[in-house]
Amino acid sequence: MCNRRLPRVLFGRSVARVQRSATNNRPRVVHISTAHPWEDNRILQRECRALSQSGYRVELIAGTEVEREVYGVHIHPVPPERGRFRRITRGVPRALLIARGRRADVYHLHDPELIPLAPLLRRSGASVIFDAHEDLPNQVLDKHYLPRPTRKAAAAFAKALYWFAGYSCHQVIAATNTVANRFPSHRTTVVRNYPQLRQDVEGEYADTTANGLRRNLLVYVGEISVDRGIYEMLAAMKYMPESWRLTLAGPVHPPTLLDSLRREAAWGRVDYYGHVSPGEARNLVARSRIGIVVLHPTRAYVDALPTKLLEYMAEGIPVVASDFPYWRGIVEEESCGLLVDPLDPKVIGEAMSGLAAEQARAEEMGANGRRAIVEEFNWGREKIRLLTMYRSLTGFDDICGDDDEVEHD
Repeated sequence: MCNRRLPRVLFGRSVARVQRSATNNRPRVVHISTAHPWEDNRILQRECRALSQSGYRVELIAGTEVEREVYGVHIHPVPPERGRFRRITRGVPRALLIARGRRADVYHLHDPELIPLAPLLRRSGASVIFDAHEDLPNQVLDKHYLPRPTRKAAAAFAKALYWFAGYSCHQVIAATNTVANRFPSHRTTVVRNYPQLRQDVEGEYADTTANGLRRNLLVYVGEISVDRGIYEMLAAMKYMPESWRLTLAGPVHPPTLLDSLRREAAWGRVDYYGHVSPGEARNLVARSRIGIVVLHPTRAYVDALPTKLLEYMAEGIPVVASDFPYWRGIVEEESCGLLVDPLDPKVIGEAMSGLAAEQARAEEMGANGRRAIVEEFNWGREKIRLLTMYRSLTGFDDICGDDDEVEHD
């Protein structure tokens, strides 16, 4: 599977060891991330959990202080580092040291800074997967921490790094079709970051609309920053009835922004929970009436999969979302919310207040969104893609196979 134009020593041995070991034992899979939190939705809650449930021995090396086991996944701690430079110069070597000691059959890398580790990990005979969560070459063009004159050079470097991943890893997983276009098609699998149904998470789906748990709450869950529309959300609150409040959950970036937000007049109508677990975030959404996702029109968001939007839909609440072409294909097609100019607080506020005033319409949109998740935009379908790709690498006949059930209402 290696690119023969590049030196053989770069890649090490083939995947034969993986196939031999899989016939005698369950393959050991080690996921590695130094940039994401250990409980990350895509990494732990979806991919690691799915592999563990399917019979693989799964371990995760990620930023945390505590060793633990969750969902049958063993978590190896790498103390989180503050700042990108320290994370790369200290966190990555620590992760590599732990990874090589695990003698895995498959190493699954989740961060661009881990791509240079691929040749080193391959030399043990293991297969290596790179999981591309985002279109990095495009996104760095909007990174506020990079001086503008350096951004094109950074984008070129990111493009070269992705090229290297495409030819030094056995397989690439891409979160969207746009990201997949950066890599060789014959070794790239698209596994979208679709939400899990509550049946998959808790054994059953709690209909919060029917049992009256909904409150007069707008909700935003995720990283809180200027380019994710925090100031527009706060400004739009003046168009909402006084009985309504805004629920925010997630880290503030940069942390100093929080002091500025607290000085805003609308902050008195905010319930801020800080960083919460994925389960807690889901419960906050479930008791709200309207989900907000008004990200700014940057390269990082316009063509990205709107995961938050889908998570709101999964809980059966209508959405007020940025009017991006990609997102329009979901919101308009499924009639599950309203699209707005994310830079115009008045338009955002009028959309929010309109849904607040027309409860029957809002509930119908929420039901439409929920139906779309059940029928199409759910993790159960994407999990099959993940397991099929793993099976092609390891030869392991996982216990779930292609007969994964998708919940239906």
